[in-house]
Formats: sequence, C-alpha cells, structure tokens
Amino acid sequence: MARKPYFRTFDGWWYAQVRVGAKRKQIKLVKGKEKEQEAYQAFCRLVADHDGDAPAPRAITVAVLSDLFLDHSQKHHKPDTFALYKHFLQDFCDLHGRKMAAEIKPFHVSRWLDGHATWKGCRPNAIASVKRAFAWASAEGLLDKNPIQSVKKPATGKRDRIVSKEERDEILTAIKDEEFRNFVIAMQETGCRPSEVARVTAADVNLEVGVWVFQKHKTAGKTNRPRVVYLTTVMLELTRKLIAKYPGGPLFRGPRGGRPFSRNGIRCRFRRLRAKLPHLAGVVSYSYRHTWATEALVNGVGIAQVAELMGHTSTEMVSTTYGHLADKLSHLREAAQKAISG
Repeated sequence: MARKPYFRTFDGWWYAQVRVGAKRKQIKLVKGKEKEQEAYQAFCRLVADHDGDAPAPRAITVAVLSDLFLDHSQKHHKPDTFALYKHFLQDFCDLHGRKMAAEIKPFHVSRWLDGHATWKGCRPNAIASVKRAFAWASAEGLLDKNPIQSVKKPATGKRDRIVSKEERDEILTAIKDEEFRNFVIAMQETGCRPSEVARVTAADVNLEVGVWVFQKHKTAGKTNRPRVVYLTTVMLELTRKLIAKYPGGPLFRGPRGGRPFSRNGIRCRFRRLRAKLPHLAGVVSYSYRHTWATEALVNGVGIAQVAELMGHTSTEMVSTTYGHLADKLSHLREAAQKAISG
C-alpha cells in the first residue's frame, strides 16, 4: 500500500496503490485537486477494507492508523467507548494525521494537548485514546514498536464531592424543565451511573417487582449477571409515569424533540448549573452516585449491600472510592461510642 494518496494532474484524480499478489494496482479515490481531505478519507477506508498485505510499518500515516483502529473499535467496543476514541483521535488527526505514525513522538502528543488548555478533566481520556490506538497498531504488527508508549497519563483525582440535602433541593429548584429534573431525581433516588439512567427503557423495567434490569452493563463481563436496580417508592411511580409516555425507547429524554440525554448534554447541563450556582463547584452528575453510596453507609446499610445495590463485583470499590466517612465526624463519634458502650 502506498504511503499516502497522490494526485495526477493529467486526469485530475487522486489515486492510491494497492498490491494484489505480486502485482500493484492503482485505485481512483476522488476527482479534484481541491478534494485532498476527501482523498485521505477515502484512502483510509481503502486501507481498512483492503484484503491484501497490511501497510508496511514505515508507510502508515497517523490518519490511516486511527481509521484502522476505529474500524476495530466499532466492532469490538461498546458504542460509548468507540465514540470517545473517535472524538479524540479525530482531533489528534486534525493536527498530526498526515505524519508517518512511526515518526510520532511524545512531543507531538504534548503539542496537541497544549493546544487544548481547557481540557482538564478529559485530559486523561485524550491521552488514553491516542495511546490505545498506537498500542493496538503495535500489537497488530502495523508498527515495529509503539513510539508513544512512554507518554504518561496524569493522575485523576477522586470524585469525592458530596452533594448535601440542601444542595440537592437547590439544584432541583434551579432546573426549569421537568425532563432534566426527572433525570436528576432518578440519579438521586437510585445511585445509578448517569449512563444507566440515560439508557433505561420500558423493556428494562419490571413494575410488578419494582426493578430495572440491565442485561448489558459496565460490569457484565466481571459479574456474568444482569445489573438490577431496586426502585424506591418515588422511582417506581416516576418510572410508571414515564413508561406510559414512552413505551418504546429511553424513558428519560430531553425537553427538545424528545431526544435521549447524551453524555455531553448531561455534562453541559451541570456546567450551566455550576455557573448559575457558583457554590456548587465540583458537582457533576457522578456526584450523585457518590453521595448515594456515602449516605447509605452513614445510614447503616451494610457495605456488602451497598456494593450489590450499586452493581459492584466486590466491596473493595465501595470502601476505597465511595466511603467518604472521614468527613462524617459525628457519625464516627457515634460509632466509637457504640464500640465501647455495647
């Protein structure tokens, strides 16, 4: 396979060259010198679909590598994971797509990140996406070695922001539309991941038993069992109401056109809430899950039960990530008193 597409002036076409057995074959990609970007995109698709030999390690561009990896990711990863990889790799290719992948250095990753000063919380995901693509290419033999293996991801801080009862009430009051208020109530009542609330459908609900049941979920590969969400009285009534409104598709939808809440849409809504209520700094959608777990522990729910209710495979995650009891001094004093008074 050629290193990249090339333009022929005599007929005005962009071409690529592929090897079929011992012969080489020229493939037309797109016509028009001004369509260079389209030519590169067509070239990437050709590489991904070509049944012949893989491109030589020294002859593969970052754009081709990314397209091949994304083709693999779309087939083998969850849609959210694929979308994450695609988002960051597209941005990386906008800057470095035409460079030879084997010539990329950690410096190029740093330069790319420096161009996105506002990327703070998502910086680890950006680095992980690029590293994952290059690691895959190396493992598949598309590269002799991974040139950015030494790039380190920054340490991610713990999501330890707890939302008080007063703050939760304030947030619900500040939300003007019923649709997003219902979404927040669902996170508050269930301790579910935001993604779980966003994708629950009527088909996942058993109203008679009072549960949501997800056959496909984040920890399915580890637990080998469905994720069961046990509904409170408030959530049971809200779920029944939403099923009547949306018998098919996601139950929780945005106010504009009835579209499901996306990850970015949820993030933007909380960003606007923080701008409106500055004292809520650090509050994100996931804060509700951490708050739910912490309050469950404070209220005496056993750690094994909390782990089960949250869909975790063991109690370790609850202990290390959600057990913010060090901040609950009064609770600890009571526990200490019980320990000696019996």
